[in-house]
Amino acid sequence: MIKSLRWPGSVTVAKGGKFTTVYVGYGLKKGDPSYNPIEPPAVQVDPAEEEEKPEPNPLTEPPIKDEEDTMAENKEDDEEE
Repeated sequence: MIKSLRWPGSVTVAKGGKFTTVYVGYGLKKGDPSYNPIEPPAVQVDPAEEEEKPEPNPLTEPPIKDEEDTMAENKEDDEEE
């Protein structure tokens, strides 16, 4: 009896018209070369931090004043008159 298994580690058993297969192995067919992944390249260093740049589009509207600022300006205007 010559055993020529395509999948070493696979066993099939049959009895009374029913069968089952059990496989214990590495997932390589007979004759396939073994899988040996290469080592990944070294991790690169982080780039140098850049300085913060000014905004490309300056605000076109004047900043919104608080209620207190407006009241203080009105009080100063009243004192001048």
